[in-house]
Amino acid sequence: MSILHIHKLFASSPEEWNAFASRQTSAFKLFLFLVVPFSLIPPLMLEYAGQHIGAVMYPDVPGQAWSIAALVFLFAELVTVPLMAVAIKSVADSKGIKSDYHDAFKLAAISAIPLWLSSLVLFSDQVALIMVMIILGVAASIVLIFRGVKGILKVEEGLIAFDIAYTVTALGLIAWVALVVLGLVPAIT
Repeated sequence: MSILHIHKLFASSPEEWNAFASRQTSAFKLFLFLVVPFSLIPPLMLEYAGQHIGAVMYPDVPGQAWSIAALVFLFAELVTVPLMAVAIKSVADSKGIKSDYHDAFKLAAISAIPLWLSSLVLFSDQVALIMVMIILGVAASIVLIFRGVKGILKVEEGLIAFDIAYTVTALGLIAWVALVVLGLVPAIT
């Protein structure tokens, strides 16, 4: 399955998830060809929004502050995905599910895609639309986590899968809120 078919994972069967999970792509390749390109979207959108919408809403904030925030945001994203993979592996291991780092990294990377793509809404200056798209991005990410725990980590037991997915989702939301606050530093300082 190509990354262009990520939308199919929302409604795909367990067999399709298994086929996706069995693809032998190293964590390094996933990082280089999936995480890095998609991680560029939010900082670029933050830079754009800061220079356009931010200049109108926060005229006292210099443009360079948005640029620095975007750069820090990018580095934070690039660190967050591998850390989430470690967290996913740790949570799965704590529930008695033997997983490897590669599978945990695959789940962390795939589940972040809707969050990265939701930042494209920053082309708009409509706050309500931005909020709706961000909520949809978070919801899509949660769906991928819940489906990916069974499909990628191969958790058969429903209650254990739910417990792992719930914990991973909570950790992911904490990381996501921290990233959003990091991106908004120029506006709140």
